[in-house]
Amino acid sequence: MLGKKLTNTSSIVFNTIRQQYRHIEINSIERAMGRRAANELLESMELNSRYIDTPLISVSDPSNASSWEWTTGLDIKPKYNIEELKKITGGALDAFELVEKDIGSLSGGIKELLGSDHPVLESCAKYFFDTDGGKKIRPTMVLAIAYALNSQGDKAAERILSNAEQEAAKGPTLAVDKTSSEQFRNKMFATPQQKRLAEITEMIHTASLFHDDVIDKATTRRNMSSVNQVFGNKLAILGGDFLLSRASVSLARLRNFEVVELISTVIEHLVKGEIMQMKPSSTGRTALEYYLRKNFYKTASLMGHSCLSAAVLGGYNEECKRACYLYGTYVGQAFQLIDDALDFEGSTQSLGKAPLADLKSGLATAPTIFAAEEYPKLLSLISRKFEIPGDVDEALALVQKSNGLKRCKDLAQVHAEKAIEAIEVLGPSLARDALVALACKVVTRNH
Repeated sequence: MLGKKLTNTSSIVFNTIRQQYRHIEINSIERAMGRRAANELLESMELNSRYIDTPLISVSDPSNASSWEWTTGLDIKPKYNIEELKKITGGALDAFELVEKDIGSLSGGIKELLGSDHPVLESCAKYFFDTDGGKKIRPTMVLAIAYALNSQGDKAAERILSNAEQEAAKGPTLAVDKTSSEQFRNKMFATPQQKRLAEITEMIHTASLFHDDVIDKATTRRNMSSVNQVFGNKLAILGGDFLLSRASVSLARLRNFEVVELISTVIEHLVKGEIMQMKPSSTGRTALEYYLRKNFYKTASLMGHSCLSAAVLGGYNEECKRACYLYGTYVGQAFQLIDDALDFEGSTQSLGKAPLADLKSGLATAPTIFAAEEYPKLLSLISRKFEIPGDVDEALALVQKSNGLKRCKDLAQVHAEKAIEAIEVLGPSLARDALVALACKVVTRNH
């Protein structure tokens, strides 16, 4: 009798909500989920609609005040000299070697996610993954962060295993490693969710390269023809979109709403950064702050929020999350600053793309902005985006005569040191030491 009353009540509720949400394909929901599950879903929509626009997690953005916000470092001097950083790099386990086994299967895992019934689109999307090129610093950071977090004692391993088993109990998800918690204690590891996060991060980054190369009219990338040169601009853009769509599906299947919100916002940041880059640069401190903010959106946000997401997936506390976010963000800023310096110093062979690409695209990066403080003649070149024949050569000569490159590298080192300071919050481990060495390696590299 009670069951009959409940059924009748449910029917009334269902029919009421059916009227309110008549624009929804009710029959499709019933077919996909069953009538009872569809009923529960629509009741939830009715009762919880006020939560639709409520953020699940704070997403850091330079435009909003935040206790986790990175500092520009413009008023800070490096603590160490370059030889001391190289010594740190040489004395610790290399992060790329640390995660070598998981990284080795990364491209294969991504290619499985990119299967399509359209062979040309699939070939375009898999282009860089077929050659297995690139530095892969982003997935390496995510995996090394996971290793460092998950190796923090017995309780960490037990909690990770418990979280994974609880998620598996909720329904189909990524396979749970059946290794016992005792085995977890004796090795560094990343969970299946954290490994998939590393793949998603690399897919999003690669999609941004596809789009960037079309915008910049690039001809080479990773010492090979750029995707737009091989497939044309239209397919390069569609291939990038396809990568983003498959990354989004994989992201949703992690079944962690906080991580979905974090990484989705990163995609927004990539667009914001590209728009900022299109705006003509000014000079002086304001220009440097604008440049660093643009770098946050284009580079550091993906690194910082991916590292943060690894901590969220592991169920770690706020202190650990903050450490991971700041580490990734500071390394991201340092990485981009060194990239911009190497654009003046490298060759096509060492960079994997043509040097002076920024100047030729009309962009003033840190070395040029710093140099303009010594050689004001650069201001007019910057304002006209190096468009007149001879502008690029003149700008290069002035930057090389100035302290612009040195100041750019010093600022990168300040960010690397901030990253080291942040990650030392985590407990001692080989993985944490490898992350420290990685921050040093980012600023001592020559390619």
